[in-house]
Amino acid sequence: MQGGKAPGIDGLPPEFYKTFWEELKTDIMDVFTESFGDCSLPQSCRRAVLTLLPKKGDLMDITNWRPVSLPCSDYKLLSKVLSSRLKKVMDPVIHRTQTHCVPGRSIVDNVSLVRYLLTVSGSLGLDAGLVSLDQEKAFDRVEHHYLWKVLGLSPGFIAKIKVMYENIESVLKINRGLCEPFKVTRGIRQGCSMLGMLYALSIEPMLHNVRSSINGLVLPGFDTPFTVSAYADDIIAFTKGQNDVDSLGHIVEAFQKISEAKVNWAKSDALAVGKWAGGLPQLPGGLAWQRGGLKYLGVYLGDQGTTAMNWEGVVGKVEGKLNKWRWLLPHMSYRGRVLIINNLVASSLWHKLKCMEPPAGLLKSIQSIILKFFWDDLHWTPQCVLYLPKEEGGQGLVDLVSRTAAFILQFVQRFLFGTDDVVWRPVASTILRGVAGLGLDASLFLVDCGFVPLCKLPHFYQGLFTAWRLFKWSRLGPAASLFWLLEEPLVWGARLDLHDGSRPGLTDRLTGAGVKKLGGIVEAAGPCLQNTEAVASLLGLRSARHTRTILNEWNNRLDSEEKEMLQDYSDGTEAPDSGDPFPDIFFFSTSC
Repeated sequence: MQGGKAPGIDGLPPEFYKTFWEELKTDIMDVFTESFGDCSLPQSCRRAVLTLLPKKGDLMDITNWRPVSLPCSDYKLLSKVLSSRLKKVMDPVIHRTQTHCVPGRSIVDNVSLVRYLLTVSGSLGLDAGLVSLDQEKAFDRVEHHYLWKVLGLSPGFIAKIKVMYENIESVLKINRGLCEPFKVTRGIRQGCSMLGMLYALSIEPMLHNVRSSINGLVLPGFDTPFTVSAYADDIIAFTKGQNDVDSLGHIVEAFQKISEAKVNWAKSDALAVGKWAGGLPQLPGGLAWQRGGLKYLGVYLGDQGTTAMNWEGVVGKVEGKLNKWRWLLPHMSYRGRVLIINNLVASSLWHKLKCMEPPAGLLKSIQSIILKFFWDDLHWTPQCVLYLPKEEGGQGLVDLVSRTAAFILQFVQRFLFGTDDVVWRPVASTILRGVAGLGLDASLFLVDCGFVPLCKLPHFYQGLFTAWRLFKWSRLGPAASLFWLLEEPLVWGARLDLHDGSRPGLTDRLTGAGVKKLGGIVEAAGPCLQNTEAVASLLGLRSARHTRTILNEWNNRLDSEEKEMLQDYSDGTEAPDSGDPFPDIFFFSTSC
């Protein structure tokens, strides 16, 4: 639990329990055990302080205030214990289209999926309708009786969660005072560590119904449709026609009746992609289709004009935040300046930088503003030294360009080595397969990125491969599986690329014949790469001797283990498995 705070009515911070844990642990355990036995918590656990946080809009309107429950530390301690147990079963229970509070999943997954679907749909000329649903007071409207019925956990564990919400009360904090306590019969407390997980479980029945009832968006080459993307109550449904829209409306209406949830159609959005020659579907709740793009999870997605809105006014906001502290600069240490820059200014950029590629020059402009604030116009140390950790003689100041490159490398790592439930990976693979028509997919990261034509890539991938070029990398060994051995590229500076100037036109012949991977050569030449005639015919080579030389060089670049895998493949004793992990690579900065 985060220290330094005492939000509840008893005024005891987490540090109190940490300091006196040896003296308190037996009594606390007895209290919690007795509470579960009696199905009732002590009053300090049941009662929370309710405070209101302002949102955007007219603050004279009560709907523009967000209620937040602040329970005592003992309640948070108990909910943390239950949360740690509940977390272990979230991944198998919650479908991969929901990413909120599920270990191993991220909000970036949702944004990436929507961004890629918009990119692929636009490039292929597909018709698609994206309906973004706004849940009104989502967490506060969860009906407890409904929640207990849909949890689907063991009766004993559900009973413990019920105790956490049995006879709970809130006291409203107004003008530094507390009102009389009142009963709370629905909603999930913000101070409860299980908040996000309980909500994800409560809305999963609706998402399951959406996935099974609408056709969704089907991309060429895919059997599984894309139907929905959810991060807690932020939901986007992918529709293909009027039947999908009608089904979505019926599902939402039924869910509202059984759960007391409410969709605010006035704040929902709908984006139409494609020509829709037969006309756009009719939307429920008076919702209207829009073109260009929409805002989802804090990021503008869509055409170039819409995505540019992500960076409008960013420089001014950074300057405004720093100017609020400028009057303190003469009395502020360098360490204090770093804390303000890193924690209050730069951190506000991280979400969008993880999801979108910034315009050229934007990060340098912001970095210049940051440096001026840090030095107060007098630069005493080279910038590269400032970015070093303090123990290495630096100040630990954030370097925006390097941090953005790190975000991109994290994205690549998740694409190459992430779990099977990364929802956007198939769509990203479709985009990569279209690079220069090579169909290389993930094996594109095994070639020399200097050959990759960036101008033909979406803007985000241009930044991705630009950052990838900042590093040298090497393989930690030969192909570890038959699948990735057959996926070994034969072009663009890869391990098996023979384009060294002595064989002009070989790359063109390979791409012209549609053979860009070792698997294509093995299919023609056999596992020992000996069928000279077949390869010569495939590549349009007239010289058998020249063809034999090429095959020998490919064969010489394979080690004995790889040759054995190819032989087993030919004999039928081994088959490629697309689920095999990507080959291990080691990369290091080009400055080394």
